[in-house]
Amino acid sequence: MHIIKKNIITVVFLFCVLSLQAQKNSDGQRISVHFSKVPLKAILAQISADYNIQFSYGNDHLTLHQKISFHSDDKNLEATLKQLFEDNNIVYRRIGAQLVLKPGSNKNKKRKARKKRKKRRDAIREERDKETLERGRLFDFDIHSEIIGNKEVSLEEEEFKRDLIPTDPIQAINTEEIGGVYYRDTLQTAETNRVAPGKYRSIKTSLGQFSVLPFLASNARHRTRFNVFSVNLIWGINGGVNGFEFGLIGNSIQRHIHGLQIGGFFNNAEGHLYGMQFSGILNIVKGDIVGLQVGGLWNLGGNVYGSQFSVLGNIARDMYGMQFSGFSNIATDVYGFQVSGLFNFANGKLYGSQIAGFGNVAWGGKSAVQFAGLFNISAKAQFQIAGFFNAAQSVDGAQLGGLNMAKSVKGVQMGVVNTTKELEGLQVGLINHAKKATGLMLGVINVVDSIKGVPVGLINIVHKNGYNRIEVFAADAVYVNLAAKFGFERYYHILQIGWRVGADNIYTWTAGLGVGTKVKLNEALHFNFELLSSHVNENDSWTKELNLLNQFKASLDIQVRDRVSFFVGPTFNALMSGLYNENTQLHGSNIMPYTLFDQTNPKGTNLKLWIGLSAGLRF
Repeated sequence: MHIIKKNIITVVFLFCVLSLQAQKNSDGQRISVHFSKVPLKAILAQISADYNIQFSYGNDHLTLHQKISFHSDDKNLEATLKQLFEDNNIVYRRIGAQLVLKPGSNKNKKRKARKKRKKRRDAIREERDKETLERGRLFDFDIHSEIIGNKEVSLEEEEFKRDLIPTDPIQAINTEEIGGVYYRDTLQTAETNRVAPGKYRSIKTSLGQFSVLPFLASNARHRTRFNVFSVNLIWGINGGVNGFEFGLIGNSIQRHIHGLQIGGFFNNAEGHLYGMQFSGILNIVKGDIVGLQVGGLWNLGGNVYGSQFSVLGNIARDMYGMQFSGFSNIATDVYGFQVSGLFNFANGKLYGSQIAGFGNVAWGGKSAVQFAGLFNISAKAQFQIAGFFNAAQSVDGAQLGGLNMAKSVKGVQMGVVNTTKELEGLQVGLINHAKKATGLMLGVINVVDSIKGVPVGLINIVHKNGYNRIEVFAADAVYVNLAAKFGFERYYHILQIGWRVGADNIYTWTAGLGVGTKVKLNEALHFNFELLSSHVNENDSWTKELNLLNQFKASLDIQVRDRVSFFVGPTFNALMSGLYNENTQLHGSNIMPYTLFDQTNPKGTNLKLWIGLSAGLRF
């Protein structure tokens, strides 16, 4: 009987061990679970049946009949259950082979919901920024198409053909029939690309035409022909130009221009321009321009391989050259220069320079140089100079302006206020701010989260790896003192004020600046070495004479508790003073308790030396 009981105990023990091992193996197994609009109770029952897990819960506490969707891929069982319960605000605890479930608090539910919304917003924002930079445009439209319409080529084809700037020389005009002035091809190139005029087969060219108005013209019956010479007394409509055209009021071309077109008020071409176009008010070319556009007020063109000059503004799809205007220049991508009296706008990429009296905007691509009287805005900038502010997502060069803002800077930011998330280089300004800095920050106020480098300024605030302390202490010469220390342990700045009332009821107050460094001995002990210079005001709101207290302080810091320490140490003092007491006929100040050295030069400047002591609390 004793042997049977012993065997039963052994079998039960082995069963328990095997059960625990099976449970452990199921927990470590990587599984995928997918449920769509299924009650929570059914999900728990399915998991319990598949993985031999018992759930314990009260029906009156959990919303078991609520239909939910849950998906988990390639995770172990424990991670899958954790995700399921967190998504549905359920708290669980393992007791033996059972999981005891109970609903979570509303506070946890709201916190998780906020965290989930924030994560989703951050993901959307990051994806949007990435798409913006990849697209290379600030606004999702094509400037040329919006203003003067798209011309036969889709944006995808345009992107493909944009780099096909012709390098082969254009061949001579082929005059197959001189008598009737018939051209099979107006111009011929080795290969057809974006700026090639194309093969205009079977298009006749006349030697010339004269018109007063479109319906009073020598070519009224042959309006689709090209003309070598065209004169429009008021306004004329022609198929194209293969030479020269003049219109007192304006010229309208149904196809292309090869040569020179001059209009008193306007020129309009449905096709391309290969040559020059001049008008008193407006030039419009719906195709590409290889050459020059000069308009009294406005020039509008497709892809421009050349220059545009106008009094008010120039508009182009892509600019391979220069735009000059008194008011504004607008283009999608710019590979060259934009110069205007007011502003320049590149909706896509800028590989070149923008110069404006008011502001420049370029989004995407490699913005080279931007000069403006007021502001510059760019996604990627190399060099920005503005009278008021510069803004860029990333700077690989320099920003010079009153206010400089960037997401990341590799180079220099120089202005009154500079701010960036990531800095690799130099910041020079009245106020400098960076989230993460590698390099030098030089300003009156420097604020940074973390830095690998040196912040040099009157106030340096380093959040993560910084040394920011407030201390109250007493000293032998100035009895009550308050100091603030900003920077990091190797190098920090000091702002200090002090107060004392002497035995003769003469009050004295000091204001000083200094620098210091911390030498760590262990977690509870360290030394501070500091240099300070304080102006001493004796019995006056501000003493105008020289009265300067220079100090070298060495103190032992003993940590009392977290961020509270006691310090004590010697102070080496040198007081230079130009004060003179007519009653006592003595030179210098008398705040020191004693002197080791006391001497006055012939100019009346007194120097006193002594060694003192300071002690206080540091927070």
